[in-house]
Amino acid sequence: MRALVYASPRMVKVEDWPRPHIVPGEVEIAVTTAGICGADVTGFLGRSRRRKPPLILGHELVGLTAEGRRVVADPLISCGRCAQCVSSKGNLCRNLRLLGMDRTDGCFAEYVAVPTAQVHEIPNELDDARAVLAEPLANVVHLFRLAALQPQLRIGIVGAGTMGSMVLQLALQQGMREVLVEEVNEFRRAAAATMGATLAVNPGTEARDFAGPGLDVVVDACGTDEARREAFDLCRPAGTVVLLGLARERSEINFAASIRNEHRVLMSFGYTKEDFTHSLNLLAARAIDLRPWTAQMALEEGQQAFERMTCARRDTLKMILRV
Repeated sequence: MRALVYASPRMVKVEDWPRPHIVPGEVEIAVTTAGICGADVTGFLGRSRRRKPPLILGHELVGLTAEGRRVVADPLISCGRCAQCVSSKGNLCRNLRLLGMDRTDGCFAEYVAVPTAQVHEIPNELDDARAVLAEPLANVVHLFRLAALQPQLRIGIVGAGTMGSMVLQLALQQGMREVLVEEVNEFRRAAAATMGATLAVNPGTEARDFAGPGLDVVVDACGTDEARREAFDLCRPAGTVVLLGLARERSEINFAASIRNEHRVLMSFGYTKEDFTHSLNLLAARAIDLRPWTAQMALEEGQQAFERMTCARRDTLKMILRV
């Protein structure tokens, strides 16, 4: 089969790769569309300890089963037996696997093997460009559930890439009073403004003036050192900082100041099966839509697609590969 293989840092190439070996309890999916995630970009850049070449990256997919059913797959594969799994916290499973990570091949290929229980049929009216967001949106659904966000809050979002933009759309849908978006990229700032952000600006004085004594909730959707510090700085005393981004493993934070402000610090990782189902429902209801800011390229153009996602201009919120 054709597969886009991570060959070395900053290089992916289409190769002839063995078709997946299907074991009992799995289903083979013929991939039609695959989304490039920020984690894939981190791997492409050679910055992921858990993505080493040669490896087929990718975990966001839409495809067809052998019977012709249109499906999406939940790529976060838990063991179902450990203490976390039996407590309905499969996202924290100690044996967690993800497509396109470690030695588990991903979906940047013609075919991928997925446990049958992870496969969800989708209606024809849910097109590929929206359906491929099921997995990343599930992370946002999980964040909102953990944070128990209520209407009329003032919320800040640091970083307006795919995740930050979906946090923005869901925040507006759930009736947040004001939403500040901080983003250094001009294209993404403009997109956030179009989506309805109260204010979308570069980090700096204008954002601080808007925040005033601080925002009720601030979400770091980047994971860089600067973004994490900015999230704490924008948060009011007794407010909540939600850490979602995974760009950096370690960051230096002024925890003394945060302790004195009694910040509630919430960390959100992955999602549960219920979050994934709710994500699909939101997409089917057209509550979340990034299609106006989505680019599509062929699998054979994978190298150019990754280069476009890592260049300074970053002129798209979502890149999907047509397989």
